[in-house]
Amino acid sequence: MNEMVNSNGVPLAADPSPYGYGDGGEAAGASGLPALEQIFTAIINHRNWVIGSIAGALLLGLVFTFLATPQYTSTSRIEILPDAPVATSVEGQRDRALINELAFYNTQYSLLRSRSLAERVLRAGNLTADKDFIAAFKLESPDPNMTSADRREQAASVIDLLLDRVSVSPVRTSSLVDISFSTPSPQLSAKLADLWVSQFVDSTIDRRFAATSDAREYLEARLTTLRQNLETSERALISYATDKGIVTLSSETDTEGRTRTQTLVGTNIAAVSDALSKAREARIIAESELANTMTGSAQVNAPTISSLREKRASVEAELAQMRTRFEEDYPAVVALKAQLANLDQSIKTETGRSSQGNREAYNAAVKRERQLQSQLDELTGLYNVQQRESIQMTILQREVDSNRQLYEGLLQRYKEIGVAGVGTNNISIVDRAKAADRPSSPNLILNLAIALILGLALAAGLVFLIEKLDSSVRNPQDVTSQFGLPLLGAIPEIHDQAVADAVIDKKSAIYEAYFSLMTNLSFLTAHGAPRSIMVTSSRPQEGKSNSSLCLATVLAGNGKSVVLVDADVRNPSINRYLDIPNKRGLSHYLAGDDALADMIAPLPKFGFDVVTAGATPPNAAELLGSDRFALLIETLMTRYDHIIVDSAPLLGLADAPLIARRVEGVLFTIEANSTKSRVISTALNRLRMSGAKLFGAIVTKVGAKNQVYGYGYGYGYGYSYGGEQNKD
Repeated sequence: MNEMVNSNGVPLAADPSPYGYGDGGEAAGASGLPALEQIFTAIINHRNWVIGSIAGALLLGLVFTFLATPQYTSTSRIEILPDAPVATSVEGQRDRALINELAFYNTQYSLLRSRSLAERVLRAGNLTADKDFIAAFKLESPDPNMTSADRREQAASVIDLLLDRVSVSPVRTSSLVDISFSTPSPQLSAKLADLWVSQFVDSTIDRRFAATSDAREYLEARLTTLRQNLETSERALISYATDKGIVTLSSETDTEGRTRTQTLVGTNIAAVSDALSKAREARIIAESELANTMTGSAQVNAPTISSLREKRASVEAELAQMRTRFEEDYPAVVALKAQLANLDQSIKTETGRSSQGNREAYNAAVKRERQLQSQLDELTGLYNVQQRESIQMTILQREVDSNRQLYEGLLQRYKEIGVAGVGTNNISIVDRAKAADRPSSPNLILNLAIALILGLALAAGLVFLIEKLDSSVRNPQDVTSQFGLPLLGAIPEIHDQAVADAVIDKKSAIYEAYFSLMTNLSFLTAHGAPRSIMVTSSRPQEGKSNSSLCLATVLAGNGKSVVLVDADVRNPSINRYLDIPNKRGLSHYLAGDDALADMIAPLPKFGFDVVTAGATPPNAAELLGSDRFALLIETLMTRYDHIIVDSAPLLGLADAPLIARRVEGVLFTIEANSTKSRVISTALNRLRMSGAKLFGAIVTKVGAKNQVYGYGYGYGYGYSYGGEQNKD
């Protein structure tokens, strides 16, 4: 990728022109554009398509409105109430009724549009023979000689017509429904609407009656069968329990309808288990009190032992006091010692008696525990036997429960049907249809609104398609991301004067744009603006010759000596822009004429010199690729500060790649909103393959279409390529 660099080799961001930014100095990159602004600009750019699409749609809407047959609409209103939920013990019946209310109404709406209802209306109104109906829809009159197949076909077409004309409209947040018919006759519309609702009410009653009768017959047969099944399963359950000796003390039914029973053995096991737990606790307590003389059975002798110990402590204290004053053989000491021995013997006797009581209590607790454990083991064995035998009993009990639930549920449903009956209907007619005073369609306002919407949609689609198919450069900043070229300048489009005249005015937008281009060129090399520059484009009429002329004018206006060489020898244009003769020029020099001084024409008005293309040679590529062209560039560089070479376009010609090798670098010109990206990429690839150095790109003819990208504001000039003389 070629980038602008300063004298130290640091890349520079190209500032295309002082007009390349909007308010606040924001960069005019496409990524920062408001979406609404892009849409608005696209509409403005393609306004002819937009206006044509909308106008055409509105015209079609008017034609359709005035050619359409007037239709009259009549409406009947009915009320549809859901069946009231009956207070019943059937689980979830009321909840299911509430949940299914929406499904109920959707079913009723479908029935109102059903083909069977249309058939009832056809028969009730005898529509195939109704003169008004036949005249309104321009049908064939019935023929007595018609076959049954023809009559069925005629009836089918009438049914399709009715279904196409009927409209079912539920009234929001209510149980009301409007049934409307639209026909060319107001009386016929009212008649059909009334027929439709009447037949719907009758068909509902017929269905309820048929359903109730069928349901009662079915339920009666099913109840008889279920009752017999229940009795049989109950007998089998009782017989099995009697045979196996299973005694049931109690039974209860849970919320799911399953029966749970309590047998005698199970009750005894629970009682013995409880007694065993208590006996085990008593044995543990007695075991912990074996060595304790103050708790358990020993509590009876505890006061005596405590009294003896207190008395012994008193005697022992007195003996100790006597020994401090008397010898051991002193009578009082001997008496106290004898008394102390008697007390020890008494305490030992009483303690032994207390320990024996705790031992007896412990032995009794152990015996009780063992007896209960033995009894529990015996009951457990019996219970296990009954459990194995009760598997079949559980199966029989489950069958009894299932039969009972089915029987009770069906019996409850049978009672509900008997209570509900068929004497009442949940559908009633609220309003009868009336003949309309004025036609309901065609509606001019509605049709024009629809046509306008369709026209807007068509216009949006066309604008979107055109924008997507347009691959030209609309945002000058895109040349960097799409083609890898720095943007050196964005040149405005002018219409009211020639570019050669506009660039002389230093206050003009053209001059300002090319002055910005010259400023950007001054940062490209270490010595400032390149001394020899070739200007080319991918195809003709992209503004390369005008850019060469304007760049030479701006460089000369800043005190530089500049020469402009018209190297487009196949189709020279500089002489036409400047209105000068083209007798001798570049082709003559390349052919061997060394009188270069005679070929250089000074232009005091513009401040630079020009070498015209000369006569058109038969071998332009050979001349431009010769060493004579390199010699020309070297010679001119000794006389001038800058050489501007206006080259031929790239596509289809070999001239530009041959010239590009002889100059310092290339400026590539791109016409905004015109040249396709694929064409530009192909041309750039040719230049890069030739080894040319690409300085950057110039985007020309930036106008109103590019305002959304931040370009073209305030120009108001005509970069006129209109007319053969000003087209590159």
